[in-house]
Amino acid sequence: MSPPRLTGALRSFSTVSKKEDFNEQLYDLKTKRLKRRELFAREGVTWQKIVHLCSENQDNAKQQAELKSLLQAAKEI
Repeated sequence: MSPPRLTGALRSFSTVSKKEDFNEQLYDLKTKRLKRRELFAREGVTWQKIVHLCSENQDNAKQQAELKSLLQAAKEI
């Protein structure tokens, strides 16, 4: 009788193999989104405050740099 294959054992007891439970991943994503929404609500970050901050800062070069970094952060989310 041949010994058991090591690759099968590694796949069984590690996170290398594809997870079968997609509901858990979806639940984790919903939980992360809910936590992020609650954090923003507590900190009071709103579009009105962002617009006010951008219009308050009149230096175009700095404003463009800040808007680019804000756009990059939005893409990462």
